[in-house]
Amino acid sequence: MTSIERTAYPRFKRLITAHELHLFFSPSRDELEWAADATDCDEHLLALLLMLKSYRRMGCFPALEDVPEMVVEFVRRAVELPEGTLPVYRAERTAKHHRGLVRKQAGVTYDQVKARGIVEQSIRKEAAAKNRPADLINIALEKVVEAGLELPGFSTFDKMASKIRTEVNASICAGIHDRMSAAQRAGLMRLLEDRDSDGTTLFNRLKKPAKGPTWSHFKNLTKRLEWLDELGDTDVWMEGVAAGKITDFAGEADASELRDFVPVKRIALVAALTHKARMRVRDDLATMFCKRVATKIKKAKAELEEIRLAEREIVESLIGNYRTVLKHVDEGGPAREALTKAAAMTAEVRKALDGLDEEASVDEIATRLEGRVSPAVLTLVKAQVVQADGFGAVTRAVDSFGGFAKQYEQIEKVSAHHGNFWEVLLYGQIGRDRAVMFDLADIDKLKFTATSEDSRVLDALAHAQRHQAARGEYITAFNEEGKEVDLSFATQNWRKTVLDKTRTGQFVRKHFEAMVFTALAEELRTGDVAVVGSEEYADWSEQLLAWEVLQETLGPYLVEVGRVIRTVQLLRYLSDAPLRRRVTAATNKVESFNRFSHWIGFGNRGVIADNDPIEQEKAMKFNALLTNTVIFHNALDIAEIIRQLLEEGREIDPEDLAHISPHLTEHINRFGEYSTHELGIQPDAYDPKPDVDFTPLREQGPTAAGLGQAA
Repeated sequence: MTSIERTAYPRFKRLITAHELHLFFSPSRDELEWAADATDCDEHLLALLLMLKSYRRMGCFPALEDVPEMVVEFVRRAVELPEGTLPVYRAERTAKHHRGLVRKQAGVTYDQVKARGIVEQSIRKEAAAKNRPADLINIALEKVVEAGLELPGFSTFDKMASKIRTEVNASICAGIHDRMSAAQRAGLMRLLEDRDSDGTTLFNRLKKPAKGPTWSHFKNLTKRLEWLDELGDTDVWMEGVAAGKITDFAGEADASELRDFVPVKRIALVAALTHKARMRVRDDLATMFCKRVATKIKKAKAELEEIRLAEREIVESLIGNYRTVLKHVDEGGPAREALTKAAAMTAEVRKALDGLDEEASVDEIATRLEGRVSPAVLTLVKAQVVQADGFGAVTRAVDSFGGFAKQYEQIEKVSAHHGNFWEVLLYGQIGRDRAVMFDLADIDKLKFTATSEDSRVLDALAHAQRHQAARGEYITAFNEEGKEVDLSFATQNWRKTVLDKTRTGQFVRKHFEAMVFTALAEELRTGDVAVVGSEEYADWSEQLLAWEVLQETLGPYLVEVGRVIRTVQLLRYLSDAPLRRRVTAATNKVESFNRFSHWIGFGNRGVIADNDPIEQEKAMKFNALLTNTVIFHNALDIAEIIRQLLEEGREIDPEDLAHISPHLTEHINRFGEYSTHELGIQPDAYDPKPDVDFTPLREQGPTAAGLGQAA
């Protein structure tokens, strides 16, 4: 049976304030006259008024014995009935007649058949997506109220929710079972029997998530992905099943209880768990990729900072290197001397052959050179050798500095510093991870899809994958269709890094790859790119309501109303300084409470590991109970200390107390020191109110009327 406290079914609060008593249970003069005309004794008058006010407040008739004594006493005094008057009926017929009078007075219809039909219809519809009985009951409550009907008893809601949910779940489980092949069903059942290398069943491996999504665990994650995918295409099994249902079914899949279920349900629960495991491992791989890229970007930026610190040394080195090269090619340098010598030798040969036309005979050339053809040619060859030696001097000078690649690398670093380009440094960080990143982006691992019509990043990724085997410095900038790959998604820095002005129609390969990986990680984080079969990185666009449904559900006027309310509230907030202080103070209180509550619930780092919604709710409520208990204890201690200081003659300033928070932790031992013999000790009466006048602080704050307008 579902606890009524978990639902929105109307009931009396355990603590009703004086304000609520006056607001909801004060009979008006017309109501008193109406009730007096319909009754013949004080008991019936009190009972009828309680039924009327309770119905107006809750939409149903509570049993008179369930009406809180403070409410009974308040109404009795409000209509000045004698002390000791009780709301009782001598006959059920009278009570039934009075309920009819209340319905007529409230303008509602009593039609339990219709109400039950609405309850059944709404629960059956919502049970296809929701699994918690409390959620189903709450939706049914809303539909009955919208229909203007009296609410059936809570037991009616509870029984129908339990019965219909069981029927719907059985139908869903049967659908999952039927969409699987016999071999796939047998494979899942073997998980409960077959043993892993550590002696546990394979089902334990299925439930136990892989190690954290870190780069070192990549192989483990990919092996887990391959193993899970071999179990079957769970997307087909779960076709048409709501995500919430899958999550709840997976949470129910416990090895110790599975054997108690019928085979169809057992297979469906294991299938749901398998589907969630496949989604989770894809989440982990995508998270791992995003974190790795973020780490590499961080390191590239750190390297840029190091370059800034070492800039003088690098620049001085480059200047010295360039000076050496200039000396080799300048006047008096070996390169210039070699060029001069080669030019003179070449001129000597040209002078000897001057005047010969292209059709001169061999005999004429021999006569011109006086038979010295071979020596002339030899001289020309020597001239070319000398010239080559001149250029070689420059090359040897560059080699002595570490080679052209080293010089280009240093120049890029200096360029990165002067242009604030961490982008040109990223590939140096990614280089070792290149193969793994390409492997991760392979369709066999993660299948990416764009969540909008913008597929520029994925097109660039496909281009990088086509040239994955390339090892040259450049790759073509044109795709298979002969169109240039669109880089408009990239920043200006990235485009300047990837494009080389001297290489039109080509990309600098290593920078192009680094840019693509960076853009892909960013698109995953923002949701512009999704991972097929993932949960955390799923395509959010598929979860949106159709525009027609949205218009039908909300209506255009709600949008306008929302705009007006937000605008008015914003203007009040901006123009009312006391209101801003009040809002800020309230926000700070909430944040302080959240931090304090998190500190109290430190076990397992505050993470609720149980998939059962009921157990999750218990953990949250127990944490809230413990948090409020400690706050109460702190408040009493503060009040007691204040009283002690007052007794000593100290003056207490209320402004000082306004800065003291009950969210104190320094004096608390979270692990506790327990003495069981104290459990039966009756605590002394306490006074939570210190003898301090806070009136001046209240007068400084916003008025109640002002707060009411702002609310």
